[in-house]
Amino acid sequence: MHNANINKTARRIAAIDKEGSARSVLLPPETSAARLIVCERTGRWAAALRRQLDPSEVRLEETRTLGQCREALARAVASFLVAELTLCDIEPLLGQMARLPRDFPLARLAVVADRCLAGYEWLMREAGAVHFTCSTRRLGPLAQAVRRHLAQAPVPPQTLTQRIWASLPWKESAGTY
Repeated sequence: MHNANINKTARRIAAIDKEGSARSVLLPPETSAARLIVCERTGRWAAALRRQLDPSEVRLEETRTLGQCREALARAVASFLVAELTLCDIEPLLGQMARLPRDFPLARLAVVADRCLAGYEWLMREAGAVHFTCSTRRLGPLAQAVRRHLAQAPVPPQTLTQRIWASLPWKESAGTY
């Protein structure tokens, strides 16, 4: 059992590639590319983030519950999660945040909330949030953190066919494979 945990941890450790980056972390073959996952009830924050982020740079996935969010993270383990804080889900969100470093060590989490919950900022930061905001008009720093994280996220393994298609100069106009 102990050796299995060591092996699992060893697979998560980044192997430094030629450029010296940590993008070659060994990921399970079924893992999808990292993305931005927005967990909120209304879609307000996702719409505001879409205005800040170029869709060709950042794939955004919306979820409505913490359970759906966890499922999305299981498919793309190095994603950036933006979770909405509401009065109803403070405890469940804190529980999710406590498990995040153990279950998804490559993922990062930011918290967004209504202005009336601004007093929770330092609790959320202490629990592991890399960013906290209460304004849809001030998402520039959050968008920058998302871009930076996704640019450094490990790339999932590709089949030979996928690697060939990705290397073609006309891949943008070729569509999906």
